[in-house]
Amino acid sequence: MKFIGHNSDIINYLVGDLTLLNAIVKQYKVHEVEGSPAVSIMFELAYTEADVMLTFRNVFTNTFTGNVADGQYQIDSCKFYHIGSKVYLSLDPDESEEGYDGISEHDNDVVLSSSVEGYIFEEDANE
Repeated sequence: MKFIGHNSDIINYLVGDLTLLNAIVKQYKVHEVEGSPAVSIMFELAYTEADVMLTFRNVFTNTFTGNVADGQYQIDSCKFYHIGSKVYLSLDPDESEEGYDGISEHDNDVVLSSSVEGYIFEEDANE
């Protein structure tokens, strides 16, 4: 497990082979971190032998409803923004012309929090 950063650092890190596009949500957990509501989501990335875990801290909104029990929640599209002092993730975004480029009230599976931290789990090349 390797720490990959906070907020905008993570968003900028998750590009190329490390993109969340076509990833599968492996695990979803609502919990508390230091007494504040938190959400952790584990993604199995599609283009590399790595998993990424994002932990959203001080969660304001959580409408994530994806059923991850069967391991078939695939990310076909997403929005992942750092806006002011908040972090916004939608795993089922509004892709209409009006909602495509920004936050939309029609986005689904949304997590809005004050911060996010990320970790990558890569297979050891020496194994």
